[in-house]
Amino acid sequence: MIQWIFLSKLQIVIELKNKKKSEVRYKVGHSMEKERKLDQFLQYTVEIGEIKFQMVDLLFILCLSVVGLLIRIPLYPITSADYLGCLLPWMEEIRQTGGFFSLNHSISNYTSPYMYLMCLVSYVTRDNLYALKTVSVIFDYVAALAMFLLVYEITCNVRRSIIGMALVLLCPTVIINSAYWCQCDVIYTSFLLWSLLYFYRDNSRKSLVFMGIAFSFKLQALFFVPFLILMWLKGRTIKFRHFLYIPAMYVLTAVPAWLFGRSMKDLLLIYVQQSETYPWGTLEYPNIYALLGEVMPDYYHANEVSSAGTFMTIILLGLLAYYLYGKRIIITNQMAATIALFSVALVVYTLPHMHDRYGFLVDLLAILYGVLNPGKLMMTCLFLLVSLLSYIPYLLGIHIMPIAYVALGLLALLLLVGKDLYGQIKAQESSL
Repeated sequence: MIQWIFLSKLQIVIELKNKKKSEVRYKVGHSMEKERKLDQFLQYTVEIGEIKFQMVDLLFILCLSVVGLLIRIPLYPITSADYLGCLLPWMEEIRQTGGFFSLNHSISNYTSPYMYLMCLVSYVTRDNLYALKTVSVIFDYVAALAMFLLVYEITCNVRRSIIGMALVLLCPTVIINSAYWCQCDVIYTSFLLWSLLYFYRDNSRKSLVFMGIAFSFKLQALFFVPFLILMWLKGRTIKFRHFLYIPAMYVLTAVPAWLFGRSMKDLLLIYVQQSETYPWGTLEYPNIYALLGEVMPDYYHANEVSSAGTFMTIILLGLLAYYLYGKRIIITNQMAATIALFSVALVVYTLPHMHDRYGFLVDLLAILYGVLNPGKLMMTCLFLLVSLLSYIPYLLGIHIMPIAYVALGLLALLLLVGKDLYGQIKAQESSL
């Protein structure tokens, strides 16, 4: 009897343990089933155009886009001296003289395309500050999209392309330039990225059309022209006859303002008037003129140094062209990105009259350079740091470090990119 009772209890205990194990296995299996369904959803493939995304990629892009806005929107109420002294009076005059009808006379020293955008937003909202910042922020996303497509065109890697897009949207100088400072440098640089994209797609015509659109927004778009000339010399994509699209797009974009009554001569000479505005060697951009003391508001030999500096830039670019043309090499995608960064950085470092914001294109090209070669991402960060240190004196009225030191740092970065370019050329020569 006692034995029977003991065996019965033992059987009950064993059954309870088996039941618990079964419940545990069910819970674990059920959880794994749920996890597998989640994985199935996140790994579900969606094809947009010719690019295949997983759902996790699209969700990340969505989160990235939202976070980009959440970073920028709190900066909207901040006003800068540029906005109060220039943009605000221009917007007020546009409103007073009838929106697009204000195009019949000179209001600003900006070219027509940006004035069209200013006129357009005058009909949308009465808040000038938020309207102008929103225009620039929209182009932040246009630039990010261009970066995504650029990286994908070169690597065919969606994840790496998303990283490039993320670096643009989260780049401090991109955020500050548009949402904090209310500047529009991202507009012309966006079109330059699209120009570079069509260069990689082997479409010379579209590349130069976008180059022309960029030039119609800002004179600084010309910083990109030496790269295009170098590619033409090496027979990569660019056709010489397509350079005519640059002036053609400039004239074409001026036509609406001319139709509203403004003199075509005035429209075509805007850049000539801009070039006479600032006599200093540099306006807080850490280039070679910071080492010479030709910094706003102090300058000693502005005219002489400016002339010499312009010819120096032409000679250095000529030496680069001479060196590359003499090399029997094929311009690879990586090498083209390196040449683009090196040539633009060389221009802004040696050309006089550079503003603190004129390294904006360098920043975006440095991002492309780093994403294509992750080992160079530290250099990307240092280029961005140089630009950030250039912004701070104007925006906050303080120098984190003397501009001459920053100029030496930028020189070191320029030389490192040049060394990398030299290494790529030598590596290809040795393999031929």
